[in-house]
Amino acid sequence: MIDNDLYIVEKLKKGDDAAFKVIYNHYFPRLYYFILEFFPSKDIAENIVQDTFLILWNKRQDLNDDTNLAAYLYTIAKNNCLQGMRNLKYRRQLLQTETIGEKELKLNIETLTSLNTDLLTFQEIEKIIQDTLAELPPQCRRVFELSRFSDMKNAEIAKELDISVKAVEAHITKGLKKIQNYISRIPTCVIFFLPQYFHLGFSEYR
Repeated sequence: MIDNDLYIVEKLKKGDDAAFKVIYNHYFPRLYYFILEFFPSKDIAENIVQDTFLILWNKRQDLNDDTNLAAYLYTIAKNNCLQGMRNLKYRRQLLQTETIGEKELKLNIETLTSLNTDLLTFQEIEKIIQDTLAELPPQCRRVFELSRFSDMKNAEIAKELDISVKAVEAHITKGLKKIQNYISRIPTCVIFFLPQYFHLGFSEYR
């Protein structure tokens, strides 16, 4: 969820490019990795995300003032993903990669169809994320936020905070362990909605 959703939605409805860019940058990685869980093709997943944002832009004037952007975008992405799974061309392309079989694809369709994308789910997830970050020591939290939220490299963070790269790596490791501990208690179906920096590539230093 973006800070001040109501303001962002208001600006978006007026066709504000800057508001759309904020939404795009915030939700693109989340939607991409969410779709990739069910549709393991990077090219197709990216196309589905792009289509999702295109729908958001084209229907921006129809949004309610109190629209929850997370729930709205995930619902569109979910429907686009299901449509892609049922598309013969996409199915053939996916099955030819041998990364998924017919049975698994069918199971993914069933799982995605029953997946709830309502507001409550996202409120719970945001609380989990915020509670996790709040428990980190200040410096550790700052390093982790720069790494995951600002997409900074370890060397860049070290320079920004005037600490060593090794110290940055240690803070990230500590943060990841705390987050992994939280994730171990979360139902699998909810993990799909977690942002990129909490979901894939936990041990990858950049």
